[in-house]
Amino acid sequence: MKKQPLLVIEHCEPALSEWLLLEYKHAAKLWDGNLVFTRVTDNKTARVVQKLGTVQKEKAKEIFSNKKCIVLDPQAKKPLTPNDCLRYNIIIIGGLLGYEKPKGRTKELISNKSGFETRHLGKLQLSIDGAVFVTKAICLGLNLKDIEIAREIEIIHDTVHSTILPFGYPIIENKPVITPGLIKYLTKQ
Repeated sequence: MKKQPLLVIEHCEPALSEWLLLEYKHAAKLWDGNLVFTRVTDNKTARVVQKLGTVQKEKAKEIFSNKKCIVLDPQAKKPLTPNDCLRYNIIIIGGLLGYEKPKGRTKELISNKSGFETRHLGKLQLSIDGAVFVTKAICLGLNLKDIEIAREIEIIHDTVHSTILPFGYPIIENKPVITPGLIKYLTKQ
């Protein structure tokens, strides 16, 4: 079996928040370290994420222009397939925290400017690490239609307070795959 493609996270947020770092850490763990962070221009951010993978200041389109790459874009016309994982060397995920209503930032900041092929992971907006989880499952041979994804999840803090996360989360054994540390982070907010 061919090794899994290189995973690239194109860092597109203006700052490295605690939430974003939690997702990056989980993504790195899920992908077993074969990971590159691109577009990391801030030195402080670079020092932090270099513990998770290789760090580059340039955008993925500049570094990998001569490689077979796929950008995972929710607005893409075709889904990612196991065959794509065999045919392409690199999979690029936007390092973007989502909004309740998607704004098309992956397309605007990465897809439209890269010239790379695009694929989607379904109709739901996923967290960064959720997208990595689903991508890994597909690269291991599952088809997207066979991966259960919750529409949203609710984090219960106490008898009165909760937080609704309006993003898709993969489900394994009837439990959502949630970023480690995220519930604690949300509880202290």
